[in-house]
Amino acid sequence: MVRLLQAIVNKHISTVQKCRKLLSKDGITTQELVIDRLDGLFESVSVNIKLQRTVLANIGHTATIAKNLDQYQFIICSEIPSMHDSNPLKLQLQKYRIVIIASFVKLIPLLRTLNSDKDLQKWNSFANILLTEASEILVKARSHQKEVRKSYNNIRIKETLDFFGLPEDEIDHQLEAMYYAS
Repeated sequence: MVRLLQAIVNKHISTVQKCRKLLSKDGITTQELVIDRLDGLFESVSVNIKLQRTVLANIGHTATIAKNLDQYQFIICSEIPSMHDSNPLKLQLQKYRIVIIASFVKLIPLLRTLNSDKDLQKWNSFANILLTEASEILVKARSHQKEVRKSYNNIRIKETLDFFGLPEDEIDHQLEAMYYAS
């Protein structure tokens, strides 16, 4: 768990890299869902969504959620640099970007094997919670709200972070060290 978090933070959060989308084909406007390689985390994967829908009922929903999560991680990455480090929403947005990347780490093996619609359904369930939370935090940031609730009070969020292999206290610790270490 900690190694996954450190790999995401060290390679994709704390370094100055150009923001990019993880998907090169979304499986919605194209027949294929293609998730590109992310250095140090996963290799690329390609799935013919149109073909797999006949076998896996949840694959279409998976593609939709993946497309939306990718869009949010890209928007967050693009907007983070303009936010002041003392803005608590900046840390929340970074937290959700980290978890979005981790969600793709969890999705890749499911797409490689495609042997369980129930596994896709479970990923969809947790990824949808993540999508909702990321959306709400982004709306708050864009409307210049300062209020941040600690999400660990919400059992659904804790379960979601645990499912993706990232305990919230570890994420908070990493981000605080990154932003507040002197």
